[in-house]
Amino acid sequence: MLADEVACNARNPSKNTIFPNGSAKRENNNEEVDSTGRGRGSKEVDDNGRRRPLNLYDNVQVDYSGDDVTVDNFFRVLLGRHPKHTPSYQRLDLDDPDTNVFIYITGHGGDGFFKFRDVEDFTTSDLRGVLEQMQVMKRFKNVLFLTDTCQAFTLAPDDDDIGNGSNIDLKNVYTIASSLKGENSYAHHGDVSVGHSVIDRYMYFLMENMGGFSTIHANVADPYHNHDSEKGKWGDLHEMSVKFAMVDSMYTSNRRSKLGANIGWSDALCERRMDQVPLSDFFVMKQGEDTDTSEMNASRESLLGDVQLLHGQVDFW
Repeated sequence: MLADEVACNARNPSKNTIFPNGSAKRENNNEEVDSTGRGRGSKEVDDNGRRRPLNLYDNVQVDYSGDDVTVDNFFRVLLGRHPKHTPSYQRLDLDDPDTNVFIYITGHGGDGFFKFRDVEDFTTSDLRGVLEQMQVMKRFKNVLFLTDTCQAFTLAPDDDDIGNGSNIDLKNVYTIASSLKGENSYAHHGDVSVGHSVIDRYMYFLMENMGGFSTIHANVADPYHNHDSEKGKWGDLHEMSVKFAMVDSMYTSNRRSKLGANIGWSDALCERRMDQVPLSDFFVMKQGEDTDTSEMNASRESLLGDVQLLHGQVDFW
């Protein structure tokens, strides 16, 4: 679900594109890029051997955009309750009770609420109620809920204090938040050609920890390419825990936050601790049982038979 305000804004000089790590202009010859971000006649690599600027709209399928990005549609997708003629691409098949679900939300929010397009919002209590229904309906095995907004950790749905007075224990929901109550979440930088921020600090430093934005090109072009230095850490998702990659990496060696805020995280009522859950459980499509850190040392070759990196169509919430 993407509201598309920046990419589709009439003031954006490069329509349908967002460049998180560089301007929409070529550094070497100021060449304009087209709507695919490739430039007129350009290739993946320019004449100087440099990769083209990464366009966030490459290899992303947007199922809901603009006015369709509503709280009602968000909850309908999670619950699988759609009007009769809703197309299949706008539905989320969670009929398998062993499914792991990754929910990522980013935008404006506050103490216990998150905004949708500055028009409406949902509260932590609303989200808790939806996840409780999903649990009863057996629509997930584990949920990783990542929220990047101001006072983000107040959205943690696994807090029993916001349990709606129900007797349901919400289990196996992991929460990671870019800020605690009373703290703000910040953008990392803006694009002067757009006049707008293009990426938040949390996602920027997560990408940096995984090897940088250039690794996206290597993984999309060939997910099983042998040049590991070009792929960063994306080829080793089974060896990293969720906590190491998405929580610990946001702090420097002397425990100072890179974000200007503190990371909130919770694995309450989860069968495994967050530092025992490999990143591949939520970022890789695979067959078979969940793994844990005791199994993370399995050779990469043994996994390639039943693992496919999510390098193509990915749904971001």
